[in-house]
Amino acid sequence: MPGDVAGLTAVADLPRPPQEPGPQECCQRGCDPCILDYYDRAMERWEARIRALGHDPAEVLAAQRGMTPGG
Repeated sequence: MPGDVAGLTAVADLPRPPQEPGPQECCQRGCDPCILDYYDRAMERWEARIRALGHDPAEVLAAQRGMTPGG
């Protein structure tokens, strides 16, 4: 169990992913770039940063959301 606590502490110390825009935040007018494009780019940067810190982005995201990857 101590390993689990250490893992949770490590995940808690990692950068949080960008907040996903809500459905009402996209105006649906075909903007280029769209707010969703900005989110995608921010998410790519976050994933690269997490990888650079030696972690798997999917696992970190799941842990930060309080669930397991894929479920």
